[in-house]
Amino acid sequence: MLNKKNIEKIVGVLFFCMIFICCSTGSGLNKSFERQSITASSGNILYVGGIGPGNYTSIQDAVGNASSGDTVFVFSNASSYHENVVINKSIFLIGEDKNLVIIDAGSYDAAVTIIADDVFISGFKMICFHDNPNQFDSELIDILSVKNVTIRDNIIQQNKIYVGSDRGGVILRNSSYCFIQNNTIIKEDDTRPCWGVVLMLGSAFINISGNEINLYTGGILVRECSNNIIYMNYLHHNYEGIKTVFGNNNTIIKNIINFNDQGIRIEDGYNNIISQNTITDNGEGDDVDDGIGIIGGSENYISYNHISNNNPCGIRLITFEPSYITYNNITLNNIGVYCDHAYNNVISNNNLLFNKKNGYFEGVATILYRNIWKGNYWNRPRFMPYPIFGKGLFLPLVNFDWHPAKEPYDI
Repeated sequence: MLNKKNIEKIVGVLFFCMIFICCSTGSGLNKSFERQSITASSGNILYVGGIGPGNYTSIQDAVGNASSGDTVFVFSNASSYHENVVINKSIFLIGEDKNLVIIDAGSYDAAVTIIADDVFISGFKMICFHDNPNQFDSELIDILSVKNVTIRDNIIQQNKIYVGSDRGGVILRNSSYCFIQNNTIIKEDDTRPCWGVVLMLGSAFINISGNEINLYTGGILVRECSNNIIYMNYLHHNYEGIKTVFGNNNTIIKNIINFNDQGIRIEDGYNNIISQNTITDNGEGDDVDDGIGIIGGSENYISYNHISNNNPCGIRLITFEPSYITYNNITLNNIGVYCDHAYNNVISNNNLLFNKKNGYFEGVATILYRNIWKGNYWNRPRFMPYPIFGKGLFLPLVNFDWHPAKEPYDI
């Protein structure tokens, strides 16, 4: 049976774990990713939904009476809470059990809107039924122009979306140094467009890690945002897994991305890193269904990924500026690496194994405008140059890997 003393112990442990995990995750991946830590304070604890004296019946009422540094602890006794909570001060909002403490946003507005720095939310199930044809906003958690916000260990479930566009389960606008961690983000299986997590309006230094996201139009969308980390998420059965548009210096690392129509798609981005991901079983054979697609941009780095069973392509490049494809296992795809009207890219030191076509290019005007293939392992040891056949604008062409590897790389 939970009592005040036990609650205080739980809150203290959550403070410690949150600070340790968030700070260590950010610093370990990117030295420039420095978080201004939320520190535990001697603030008061306000209770919602309990049976003792002084408990609030409304989360918003408790938030309204809290001071910066306080904790609002919500019991499951009175769940569901039919509210649209607005947090305008630096507090900890903690639910007793994420499977039992439900914030039901109803058919209008977000379950939680955050307009203050230094907010921590954990332990809730947030749901909505947005079926209003005149409503454009359809997010469950809306984070607006703030920093140091952590959304951790929640269930975020959109039951119906009428319209969506760039909207999502969690949306961050013009925010920085925030953590979206270890949440289950799920949507009803319908065709209405919506994203699991959206970064927009210049959001930067955001850590999206450890989440499971499925049944969305797309798992994670980064639109015109830079210097973010997408780390160790599980994205499956979405239309697109991860997509960045006009985003630079983002890192996508150690994610599992499978059974989506598209795995990772980078559009017009520079200096992005895609590394150590497992990208399998994406695509249904359409022209844009790929494990990884790079469209425009330059200086993107794809390395140490395991890319297999994607249809039609493991990696598709549509760019005239160099990107670098190195040290990947690319296996059992319809086409391993496809340079689609692309040149100046470097494809080197990869294992290209048992794809129907290990490498292919199309749409290059002359042999002078080509991609560089070097040091790849092509199914078996090669002692002669390996030809990569393709199709020019007018005639068949061939590129060569002049020094193919004699044994597979240990990746």
